[in-house]
Amino acid sequence: MSPGDKRFEVGSLLCDREKLEIFNGGSIKFLCFSTGKVLDLSSGVFSSDECAKPDSFRSACYIGNRYFCQRTPKGGAEGNDEPTIIYPYTMSTLKSRPEIVWFPVKGTTSYKVKLDCHEFDWERVVNETKLVYPSKEKPLPSGQTCQILVFAYKNDKITGGDSSVISLLPQDEITRIKDAVEQISKLKLPPDEAALDTDAVFTSRGLLDETIEKLNNVVAAGTRNPTIYRVLGDRYFQVDMRDEAKHQYLKAAELLKTNNNPAELKKVQEGLKLVELHNQLPTRR
Repeated sequence: MSPGDKRFEVGSLLCDREKLEIFNGGSIKFLCFSTGKVLDLSSGVFSSDECAKPDSFRSACYIGNRYFCQRTPKGGAEGNDEPTIIYPYTMSTLKSRPEIVWFPVKGTTSYKVKLDCHEFDWERVVNETKLVYPSKEKPLPSGQTCQILVFAYKNDKITGGDSSVISLLPQDEITRIKDAVEQISKLKLPPDEAALDTDAVFTSRGLLDETIEKLNNVVAAGTRNPTIYRVLGDRYFQVDMRDEAKHQYLKAAELLKTNNNPAELKKVQEGLKLVELHNQLPTRR
């Protein structure tokens, strides 16, 4: 992300086992995809742990992850007895006033949305399946966790409910993330490359809402890059939106028919297998 030499110009990709040698008290700045951090290196020898290899792909819904694992897949099937909160997708967020979205419940006449934080709480009754964060209410407190609750009503009787938690990152962390994204923007990279770079920054902090939004913007602009669709599929799978994940994987597979990229095709096939596997798992116990 900083000037180098003829071999490694600004915006160059460094691959596994390549080495950087910094001379005469110089320094270099680069983005580490596995951690999403912007590293500043000066003269000297550095351990490979500075930018370790990323973990192999896996769903965010696994034993030990208490935030992302859902009770049932977010498929929005007809006849649901309870509303299912689908947005915000994950706990961590950069947004102090996030929109709240949930799947509908058949026969419901209204919904009650409640936000419960340590220092304050509020509630609203709506007829739609989404709620824009009320401008008159306090924004999410930085560095604290709040609970979102959605209840379905039929003729003033509760028929079901769902809950999730959300946490606005501490302000210093928000500043660091936005600074990294801004530095990527200043490189003037092609939109696809910039989206994948910011994905590394957002995903390393668990900010899947933000990276899904960014990737969808590139898709809406008409990209034909199968990697964008495959990564978007990965992110939807991580938030347990399996139908959306499958749709993106299939789109990537279609594009790869005219784009010879065996490594990318293998990742797409692995993603489709994971979706199929998780669709066969029991949703209740």
